[in-house]
Amino acid sequence: MLYISKEDEIPLDKKFHRIHNLCAIIYDQLTEIFSGDDYSELNSTKFNLDHDKHKDIEKFNKGEIHALEWLKINNLNKEISQVLVKHVTMSVLSDFVNFIYESLSCAMRGKMTIAYALLRKPFTDELLIFEQILDNQDDFVNRFFHDGDPLTYDPSDRKIDKRKIIENALKKSKPNIVFTSDLIYDLRYEKSLGKGINGMSNHALHIVTRDKNYKTTKQNLNFVFSTKEDIKSYWENYYFFVPYLLIYSVSVVDNILSQFLTEKKNKHLLNTKVMIRFISILLWSEFQGEKETKNKKIFQVLTQNLNLICDKCNSNVELERADFELFVETSTFLCPKCFNSLINSSSAIQELNRFVELLKS
Repeated sequence: MLYISKEDEIPLDKKFHRIHNLCAIIYDQLTEIFSGDDYSELNSTKFNLDHDKHKDIEKFNKGEIHALEWLKINNLNKEISQVLVKHVTMSVLSDFVNFIYESLSCAMRGKMTIAYALLRKPFTDELLIFEQILDNQDDFVNRFFHDGDPLTYDPSDRKIDKRKIIENALKKSKPNIVFTSDLIYDLRYEKSLGKGINGMSNHALHIVTRDKNYKTTKQNLNFVFSTKEDIKSYWENYYFFVPYLLIYSVSVVDNILSQFLTEKKNKHLLNTKVMIRFISILLWSEFQGEKETKNKKIFQVLTQNLNLICDKCNSNVELERADFELFVETSTFLCPKCFNSLINSSSAIQELNRFVELLKS
């Protein structure tokens, strides 16, 4: 629904089709968490009952007491943290992806007022919830559950040190590739950055704005009298920071949820997603005007160091840049001789694991 094919005729300038499709691919990394079998462990939490030690087991079995309250009565704080981190993350993520979907959908149709307005909640509020959980999940659970007062976990609270939370989350969301905590903060919260989310979403939500950083110009109304050139500049700005923040968001969410995925194959799944995000940020940088010569060297390093062998025809596969671009779209490498998918081959599993470990170092 979000991916643009060559045959599609839509208002979005063709210049932005490729970067938009990159956003659609990264968006899918979030939605697959809800539908993929590899993530089924996130839908439940198992723990052992001790009839000699635990209180009110009969009430619990009969459903006369809420599971979280029963865990609290028995001081099972570790289990409470596991249940709540999964539940809060998955619930907030469900809302997050809905807003992002509608924003991207509006952007491709040229409805930029709505596209910008819809970014505010997911990137300023909900992403900060994820970052706080990744930074210190026990502290978040204490504020959210044991205290329970919304004032203690309200992401819009000015007392929250957002810069520090972002900085800490970024350190823990390895591999964080080329992200910087200052840019992540500025794009979301810095008022002086008029074309960041703060300024643009205020323009989108209010017909007139008085803040000096994004003040409505004379004889104008925000977004109302936009020309074709204005729309193009909105797209330029939108497709600068949305892919960047979206790739970062997936990294944060993956690092929260990966602790609950125990299967060995899940490690390979997460490593595959890391590789996709790594290639995506290279493609994003080129769209922003980064010289291709720098990325060319990176792709050369990748082709020289990723040694893949086809399990079907036993061929040594020499990758090219086009293979990595196809990998971003399909999540696999193909053998050029027999067209066998290589992503689950023993060599791919080993090489991707080695690559991700290198990124983490």
